[in-house]
Amino acid sequence: MKAKRLSKKLHALIVVAAMIVAQLAAVLPTSAASNVLPVAQYVTQVGSSTGGAGGNSSTYNGTVKLKIPMSKVLEPNETEMANAAANGLYPHGREGKNRIAYIEYNVTFPEDVNLGNISVANSVSYINSNRIVKTVNGRTVNFKMYLNDVNWQGIYNAYLADKANPNAHTVDISIPYSVTANDKASAARMEGERIVGKGDFSFYPSGFLALIGSGLETYNTDVASVGFTSNLTQYFPQDLTTTGDLEGDILVGNETEHSAVYEAQKDDTIDFTGNLNVKPIKDELTRLENQFNGAVAAGINVENIDTTFNASIELPSGMKFKDANPTVQLLGANGKFEITNSSLNGNKVDVTIKLKNSNNIRTYNELKSAVSAVDDNLKVVVKGAQFTSAATADTNYTVIGKVSGSFKAKATNTVSNKVINFNYAWNGKQSAAGSDATNPSDLSRISFTLKYKQAPTVVTDVRDLEGDILIGNETEHNQVYVTGRNDTHEVTGLLRVKPVKDQMTQIENHYSNPIANQISLDGVDTTFTASLELPNEMTFGSGTPSATLEGGNNVFKITDVTRTGNKVVVTIKLVKTYTNYEDLARDIRSVSDDLKVKVGGVKFTNAAFVNTNYTMKGEVGGVFKAKATHIPSGKVVNFNLKWNGKQTADGADAIAPTDLSKITFTLKYAPETTPVTPVKPNKPAKLSKVVKTGDTSDVLLYMLIMGGAVAGVAGAAGLKRREER
Repeated sequence: MKAKRLSKKLHALIVVAAMIVAQLAAVLPTSAASNVLPVAQYVTQVGSSTGGAGGNSSTYNGTVKLKIPMSKVLEPNETEMANAAANGLYPHGREGKNRIAYIEYNVTFPEDVNLGNISVANSVSYINSNRIVKTVNGRTVNFKMYLNDVNWQGIYNAYLADKANPNAHTVDISIPYSVTANDKASAARMEGERIVGKGDFSFYPSGFLALIGSGLETYNTDVASVGFTSNLTQYFPQDLTTTGDLEGDILVGNETEHSAVYEAQKDDTIDFTGNLNVKPIKDELTRLENQFNGAVAAGINVENIDTTFNASIELPSGMKFKDANPTVQLLGANGKFEITNSSLNGNKVDVTIKLKNSNNIRTYNELKSAVSAVDDNLKVVVKGAQFTSAATADTNYTVIGKVSGSFKAKATNTVSNKVINFNYAWNGKQSAAGSDATNPSDLSRISFTLKYKQAPTVVTDVRDLEGDILIGNETEHNQVYVTGRNDTHEVTGLLRVKPVKDQMTQIENHYSNPIANQISLDGVDTTFTASLELPNEMTFGSGTPSATLEGGNNVFKITDVTRTGNKVVVTIKLVKTYTNYEDLARDIRSVSDDLKVKVGGVKFTNAAFVNTNYTMKGEVGGVFKAKATHIPSGKVVNFNLKWNGKQTADGADAIAPTDLSKITFTLKYAPETTPVTPVKPNKPAKLSKVVKTGDTSDVLLYMLIMGGAVAGVAGAAGLKRREER
């Protein structure tokens, strides 16, 4: 009997097991639980950020939105639902037998989130709108979306109906939230964090399995991941640091010393100008403006402005500043920048320049207006540099300039509260256009090289050249010249220049004549004035008499003749402008030994008395100036020569034959009834005096003296003597 009862129990268990297996096989295939429910694509996030006052915080206000077309989500498991419906099964839920199943979904936020009022709406036919349960557990929001409490056939029928237009049948969930970052690091962390959503749909295939809590079938969703925040860090102060170069140069006046080393004089006092191109600073303000996306019109406040230039000019050994506190001048700032400090340290002047009244600048527009008013090139002039006694001629001396600085400011957009801390640092760099002639390719340092030439030799000399007054060939040396009462005379002024020509030849022979083409002339200025003055009882007639020059050979010419009363003044100059000694020497040699200036129309007036001596007076003067440079050595001699005519001994006035200090000619007229024929005495032999050359090594002096003396020939034309008996 016991064996029979045991056999019946075993048979019952086998039957139950078979029934369970049959139910499972009828409802689900073996691959059912592997189908993932596609929910992630229906999870989105939107939001915006705002900044706190002063750039100390930023807040993000966002919303997670789920708009789930449930028929599309369950579509991968449509076959399983159809089988369950065909077998008359009921979706027993996780909560147990005969407790309807639900779809569960969790949305998990990062830390520090503040959740708002969550809203849920449902238009899915087989979801119970009254049983969508939301629960907030810390950072996670849990949703349980219960099916309608019907068997699978009812669920399946509703599913098929919604499937015809799935987007019109959705579960809509909105989760508003906010988060505030109180520092830039927190803001950066939050920008990188994600909101995660995931869930599942679980049910028991049969009431029996639900009863015993076994065989729960779970279909997991895919994992949704959306951004938590964005643009939070922008409201915290951003440190924008840029390093660049500004082009600079050193000048003396407008000279950059780019093409050749600058030449100064040993005793010059030199003002050095440091030039800095500040246009990139102006461009930096434009970059600042662009950081705010053109919101300048809405208002940008600026503070903590520090715009500083540090410049220095250092002299080399062999130079110095003459003052203990050299004068420093700022140009091009137009009142917007100022020198706040300058000091001399050794041989270096340090200068600090700052934006003027920067503490009073409150807005971007004020800052831009101030900086834009400055010239593109700021110039610092340091005055009073000199060569020391230890400096040597024709030696290069290089002045070094340095410049550096920064532009700092805190800029705040008053609308968005966005803050940027600007720090623009730069160093000076030699401009290519002004680079040092001694090393034009080196732009790494700002420099200016100069030297001085040996000081020119200055030669000043005053000399006499012999002259005379004649009528025809008569010198009036032996006796007073006698003429007729109504005679008209042409008076000749004579200057003997042969000694000068002889002197030139002697100098050139001493040097074997190698120098003619090695000496340049500059600034040659030769001006001679000669005058002839008649006594009151004589006249030139009406108007200004004509004057002619003989013996000049087109080297000299008369440039002007003027008459004032009884005095005629004749101006004589060189015809050409000379730039080298060779041309001058050649032309001087072509001049006659005697130069003659002739003035016509001289006669007695009705006031003259018979047998009365009348003395004509002549005067001559002139200067010869020139800069002569010996080309091979660079040696410069500046000549300033002056000469006066002196009466020749053999033509001295008969009434004062020993007085050679004045050039005169005395004449009278005889009674008309007693014609007088002037005696023409034999003239003594001409004196020939060789001018001493002095130190023949200074050839430049004598070359120019000769040139001047020759020109003086013309001046002697107006020689005169005034003593009367």
